[in-house]
Amino acid sequence: MMKRIDARAQIALLAVLAVYFMVWPVWRAGFPIEIAQNEGWNAYHADAAMGAAPLYPPTDTLIVNNYPPLSFYVVGALAQVFGDALYVGRVLSLLAVVGLGALIAAVSRQLGAGGAGAAVGGLWFVAVMARSFARFVGMNDPQLLGHVLMMGALVWFLAREARSRSVVPPILAMAAAGFYKHNIVAVPLTALIWLAIKDWRRAILPIAIGAGAAGLGLMICIAIYGDVFLANLLTARAYRVMRAINGLGRLQWVLPALVLWAIWAAAEPKGRATRFTALFVAVAFVAFVMQWSGEAILDNAQFDLVIATAVGLGLAFDRAGKTAFGQRYGETAARTVIVLVVTVRLLATLRIEPALVLFDPDYRAQYFANARVVREEAARIAKIAGPVACDFKVVCRLAGKPFSYDDFRAEMLVATGASGGLDEQGLMRAHGLTYVHNDPRCGIEVLFRTIAGRP
Repeated sequence: MMKRIDARAQIALLAVLAVYFMVWPVWRAGFPIEIAQNEGWNAYHADAAMGAAPLYPPTDTLIVNNYPPLSFYVVGALAQVFGDALYVGRVLSLLAVVGLGALIAAVSRQLGAGGAGAAVGGLWFVAVMARSFARFVGMNDPQLLGHVLMMGALVWFLAREARSRSVVPPILAMAAAGFYKHNIVAVPLTALIWLAIKDWRRAILPIAIGAGAAGLGLMICIAIYGDVFLANLLTARAYRVMRAINGLGRLQWVLPALVLWAIWAAAEPKGRATRFTALFVAVAFVAFVMQWSGEAILDNAQFDLVIATAVGLGLAFDRAGKTAFGQRYGETAARTVIVLVVTVRLLATLRIEPALVLFDPDYRAQYFANARVVREEAARIAKIAGPVACDFKVVCRLAGKPFSYDDFRAEMLVATGASGGLDEQGLMRAHGLTYVHNDPRCGIEVLFRTIAGRP
């Protein structure tokens, strides 16, 4: 009885933290203030999917679409019903975080965790995402919903594998999910490697069908959009080994949970759950390092690893009694230490936006004031003749200006030597663009707060 009470208290603690950290992403979602440059970029392409412009632009422009097409059609279609694609994408992102927490719990259960361990893993994921990766939570970007599709396919994969049924259908679902967001590779690679390790002969057909489905999808896209689809998707990007090495510091948010998982995995090295999570974590880590070596890559490259870590944490909590600490001091004490460690890491922050949203009316009022600034900036830009590029793409879009300048596209043209010797300003002049510096209050950065005030 006491063990159940302890587990409920620990779950409740993580649930409170998850809700607390989600306060800020939920609060800011309804304002036209730009959370990140990806927001306007994604909204413009959702508009394009509904016919506003070519979804994959010609290569002689200063814009690019290096994402697969599905997310733009989904968001664009929903926007036809519910309103602006910017806000539709934000709501989908918020729902995706909660959905991923549930799917992580489901995978943990499939690997043998009890309800308490599954809840710990899922709730920790929601909390750490909203606390440490808040820029992406509630941002108009397809990344998190793409992970939902992949993790849903993984749940299906594990269920069919446990019943010795064909895993081809979930492998096909993973291939389809790749056309929603293409850099989510850890789940399909883990599934296919897992099959090959168990029985490489039986793995040949699912691997071949999965690869064939991905290839067929690419051919369909080329048939629909033309060669410009591949030219956009394969946009040149600069890569640096040192960037990947420096990016290892970004692991600080999940490192305590990874260590806790590793302690349990070392105690039960031969179990199915240990072997699967070890493979999942390893593949996700390699994918993170490789992706992070590319310029302009953001924290979304790490999300596969955060998800894998959450699954492992749930199992580590459930089987904490198997570790050396658990055998010496008892399962309850070991579980308490696990929750204490991840809780301390979650609370070790100077950022206080959720508290300010809850308790400071002056801080909340700043959002309404800054939203007015965004609308005023949009009205000002709407009066400028010709194509305009903005510091904040949501402002240019709100002003009714067509998408004409992509910072990433221009930066990569310069970085890879494909700009003809021009810098970003020279490229804009060559394309007849007027660049407008917007009021910084149009972006969310000015609303970041720490205990000491502004960061």
